[in-house]
Amino acid sequence: MPRPANPAQTNRIMKTLDEKQRKEIADEVFKSYPRVQKVIVAADGQAFIADENDLAAKSHSKHNRYKKELELYTFRRTEPEKETSEKENPATVKEIIAQIEAAGTTEAVQAILEKEQNQEKPRKSVTEAATKKLETLEKQPS
Repeated sequence: MPRPANPAQTNRIMKTLDEKQRKEIADEVFKSYPRVQKVIVAADGQAFIADENDLAAKSHSKHNRYKKELELYTFRRTEPEKETSEKENPATVKEIIAQIEAAGTTEAVQAILEKEQNQEKPRKSVTEAATKKLETLEKQPS
């Protein structure tokens, strides 16, 4: 025979946050994590950095100390992120080489190469990959 539920656990009163309070919580997360683009705040004020399927937030909404499903509120970063120049935060060599390999025209490869050469320290492997791709494209019949 199942035990009756403990009234102290099932009758917990949840403080419901208004929209302004939820937004303040999300803003604090955005402030602490500048690269985060999406935050989910549960009705009880618990914040989550959104992952691929929002699993942590969804789990919390269903399995929490209030024993009821909580509403979830999604916030996206609205203010523009501090712009960083590509010189401060260049793409990785692997990413750039993938762009070079995917490029189908000499103009596209040339643009990537020029961008790399404008860096403070151009990366040799990127320059070589671009040069090789340009040679390949130039050998192809028009």
